[in-house]
Amino acid sequence: MLLPALCLFVVEAVTAFDNGATVLGNRLGIGEHAQNMSRMRFLLHATCIAFLLPIYSSIGGIVAFSQFGSIIVNLISWLLVVLIGIYGYHYQYQRIHFLMPVNYFGCLRYAQSISDSTRHPDYEYSQQELSARAGLPVASVMTIVSALLLSLLIGWFGAFWMPFVVTSIMFIAAGLPQRGWGPLVTSCLEVIFSAGLLYSLWHVSALLV
Repeated sequence: MLLPALCLFVVEAVTAFDNGATVLGNRLGIGEHAQNMSRMRFLLHATCIAFLLPIYSSIGGIVAFSQFGSIIVNLISWLLVVLIGIYGYHYQYQRIHFLMPVNYFGCLRYAQSISDSTRHPDYEYSQQELSARAGLPVASVMTIVSALLLSLLIGWFGAFWMPFVVTSIMFIAAGLPQRGWGPLVTSCLEVIFSAGLLYSLWHVSALLV
């Protein structure tokens, strides 16, 4: 179970970097350093989010799939890691045209678009920046849909529904508004999601003892 645990560590490290970039935003101030941290945040999300999938295939290989089936599912999950990572880099990250400072609940961070509620008072936006729109995080969408399907198979064939429950929660969280109470609820649900996957790994590793 070392490899899926490392995959979970990678995803959690990306999340920690994301939060760290937001926390350090005000200290860094508007400028190249804060912008570069945010650009790295977009890069990591686009290329590393698919590392979630081998976690599901490893869980399924222990509790749900046959030996042959687990090999096939594991190969498919790693193939998706590569394909989604390549897509995320070339068609999601490389197509980011604007990153501009925004006021994210009192914290400075850089984003692809702004709204009246996120406009930063210390920055003069150009007309191009004001009209910019954020791209759809396709890599994240492909990953969470694939994870939802895998977790459904794990629940159906292995009668272990924890991955499906926490993935469904994360799927719902992805549709919450990014203003008002939305980010707070999303952050809480992300903690539940991570805890659920960690518990799932602990549960199936105990079956191997």
